[in-house]
Amino acid sequence: MKDAISDFSSDNFDLIWRPFQLNPDMPLEGMERKKYLELKFGGKNNYKNIYENIYNVGLENNIHFQFEKIAKTPNSFASHKLLALAYKSKKQTQVVETLFYNYFIEGVDIGDIKELVRISKQHNIYQDDISIYLQSKEDRDNLLAEESHAKELGVTGVPCFIINKEFVLFGAQEKKNFLEIFNSINNVN
Repeated sequence: MKDAISDFSSDNFDLIWRPFQLNPDMPLEGMERKKYLELKFGGKNNYKNIYENIYNVGLENNIHFQFEKIAKTPNSFASHKLLALAYKSKKQTQVVETLFYNYFIEGVDIGDIKELVRISKQHNIYQDDISIYLQSKEDRDNLLAEESHAKELGVTGVPCFIINKEFVLFGAQEKKNFLEIFNSINNVN
């Protein structure tokens, strides 16, 4: 989508990252990655095939996933809280890109509060009470309501793109699909 936005010669885009937990019942401490993958995908061979495909698609898009570095599947809720703070600071896309890089390339546990505090400092959105906030119930209901709304719209996984509150694209998409939607919106306006 980023490529399509940068190639499109229209007015501003407001990109907002909304919360959606793939594993809402994940224990707060997360789960050992291999155990999680075997449970979710029904065995080692199944998840190896799926992740090999994701790895290859990543290479086609100059993303060099390092899945073998991921030791733990995190509970991502605190990451969503950090993104809510980042949104208020107009740094949400930068923070989400850092979260993705840390997790998918470096294997960092993005459910670990210390790591999230480090990322908040990296993006100058650190506050003295951020650790307390990330572990608190503050904003919990709002984030869960957004996630519930996404499910009502039919969202069952990520990525999912909602454009202009009207068009929905599920899964990884080619640039041309975004450009078609952008052009149709532009032609209507």
